Amino acid sequence: MFRKIMKHLANNPGLKLLSLLISVVIWLAVVNVADPEGTKSFSIPVEILNKDVITEMGKVPNVVGDTDIAIFYITGPRSRVEDMSASDFSVTADLSQVDLSQDGAAKLVPIEITAKKNERRIDIIRRTVNLQITLEDRSEQKFVISPETLGEPAEGCAIGNVEVMPNLVKISGPASVVSRISRVSAAINVDGISSDVSDNVAPVLYDENGLVISSDLLELNQQMVTIRTEILGTKNIPVRFQVSGTPASGYEYRGLEYAPETVLVKGEASVLNSISAINIPADVINIEGANKDVETSIEIMPYLQELGIALVDENTNKIAVKAIIERKATKIFNYQTKDIKITGLPSNFEVTFSADTVAVNVRALEEDLDVLEENNIEAILDITDLEPGTYTRQLTITLPGEKYELVSQVNVQITITDQDAAVEEDAANADEDQSTGSGSLNNDTNTEEDEDDSQEADRSQRDE
Repeated sequence: MFRKIMKHLANNPGLKLLSLLISVVIWLAVVNVADPEGTKSFSIPVEILNKDVITEMGKVPNVVGDTDIAIFYITGPRSRVEDMSASDFSVTADLSQVDLSQDGAAKLVPIEITAKKNERRIDIIRRTVNLQITLEDRSEQKFVISPETLGEPAEGCAIGNVEVMPNLVKISGPASVVSRISRVSAAINVDGISSDVSDNVAPVLYDENGLVISSDLLELNQQMVTIRTEILGTKNIPVRFQVSGTPASGYEYRGLEYAPETVLVKGEASVLNSISAINIPADVINIEGANKDVETSIEIMPYLQELGIALVDENTNKIAVKAIIERKATKIFNYQTKDIKITGLPSNFEVTFSADTVAVNVRALEEDLDVLEENNIEAILDITDLEPGTYTRQLTITLPGEKYELVSQVNVQITITDQDAAVEEDAANADEDQSTGSGSLNNDTNTEEDEDDSQEADRSQRDE
């Protein structure tokens, strides 16, 4: 019985076709449940082909707006859609297809989008259909490629010389685009690097606002350049200053204040090890005749260049310096004349002063004057070769140290007497006194006799 049924089914074409259709429906249902339809969107730059068609006309194409970015999405089985990436599509615009007879400044170029895989399993729905271009005059300029570094080198290291080879690039393209280029740079990553490093990189174009200029319509004669970076050692080195000149009278130099006191420099290890300090010449800071603080700013980079080193941070090039100038105070000491040391005085001479004290005016910093006492001052009077008499003489004043100075000379009035001559004079005076007494007696006798003779003469005249 079973054999009869199987033989009947096998010899019935209609049943065979029906079973096949049912199988396909079942398979499609299973696939649709297991792998439902998905959608994915893309934004991919358009590759412009055959630009020489335009350049042969002495023109260059310039893209209008963002029409060189193709926006589209794809649909299909989710597994296939999710498997697709931007690199799986070819997005081109062929300038040989442009219709130059189109009205208006902008010309339309069809955009072709082709899937490199799963082409039969997905559908591409475009949003951007055409590339829009304008035709401009061609411009060409040369730019110096400036080197840049990214990141920070290893601790204790600093970036030395950075060079790009070749360092000149020629750029041609639409005048409106070329004119926007402000600078061209090449960058190298030095993050964590402790030794010299080099790399091959593509130059990057920037406008005046620091924004990257990217255009397929620009041509560079150097697509890749080599950038090399030197990695140097670092060291904190103290700065030492000297000053020249003398402040104005009555003022004193007290010292220097400056910041920073050390600078972080970079250089070859052998050079850094030989430098213990950066000495600034004395003539850089001149305080001659100063009566107030002298403030200035010193650029230290020239002195580093002489040593073969450089600053790690060029913003620390200037050091603020202040030479402190302080005004001195004055104080008058009433020096006792009895404490004056006398030199050149003969043993038979005696000196007497017209006053008990003399004024000694001393100038120094107030803190030094506060500790100065009269017994720290020495006064000397030299009377060598002077004869007895009255004189006004200058004292020699000695102060304890260079920090003290005499404001004005000190004069003293003295009288010199000869003790031996004084004794002889006293004796002579005594003898003279005695002689004068004896003569007086004789004179008295003579006077009496004269008086008697006078009286006798008067009596004679009366008698007559």
